[in-house]
Amino acid sequence: MTTTYHPLDSASRFYSNAFRDYYISRTLDKPLHHRRQSPLPRFSTLRRERTSRPLSTSFIDTSSELDHIPYSFENFHLRRREIPLCTPGELLDIIRTPAGYYALPTDPWNEVYPGIFLSDAPTAMCTSLLKRMGITHVLNAAQGKEKNCGQVNTWPGFYTQSGIQFLGVPAFDNIVFRLHPYFEEAAVFIDEALKSGGKVLVHCQAGISRSATLVCAFLMLKHGFTVQEAVKSVRKNRAIIPNDGFLKQLCDLNDKLNRKTTTIDAV
Repeated sequence: MTTTYHPLDSASRFYSNAFRDYYISRTLDKPLHHRRQSPLPRFSTLRRERTSRPLSTSFIDTSSELDHIPYSFENFHLRRREIPLCTPGELLDIIRTPAGYYALPTDPWNEVYPGIFLSDAPTAMCTSLLKRMGITHVLNAAQGKEKNCGQVNTWPGFYTQSGIQFLGVPAFDNIVFRLHPYFEEAAVFIDEALKSGGKVLVHCQAGISRSATLVCAFLMLKHGFTVQEAVKSVRKNRAIIPNDGFLKQLCDLNDKLNRKTTTIDAV
């Protein structure tokens, strides 16, 4: 009797042999086919490790667990996570008041605080006008030669014949520029000018962002203004639009000053 093999029979034998090889490779100590092992543990292992680890202290609800800790400088870092004392959005609301939208200055310069004038670049570069205004000190918040980037190229020698003292801050008007390292130096310059009976012109390209930020920092550092009070005081006399990065740096300065005062009082 002649046996006839159907093509499906050979296919079945092929797959059964393949399954046998696979089974043997899975049961032997050394697999026939070395497959690349994942560097990560199995999900079940991760799950067991995750549930067995002790809870990190960073996740403790500090609203109740740490209330018994006395408030002092030594355990200041153990207190509940502090809420910022201001936000850039809050300052933007002040800047947009009362119309509810941004505005540009209608004058090239304005006196925003007794003895402090905010102005644009053309005003700062007209020495004859500065003499008539009685300006004794000029703070250029945009010093530099990059005119396309909004910088104004003045230096101490520019005002020598006018007898005007000068301070330059090489700032750019963008949100990533770190203006806060210049806060203290600018505040000291303005403060000394006013104490000597002088008048200070603080300017940048338009007199609305970099220069306004430095004046607000001065009011906070030397006169104890909160950032909200400083922005309101300047905005009342001149339309200003500091960029969001500068507003954030003013908020950080405000938080630092107020928390430092609170800590000293508590100790």
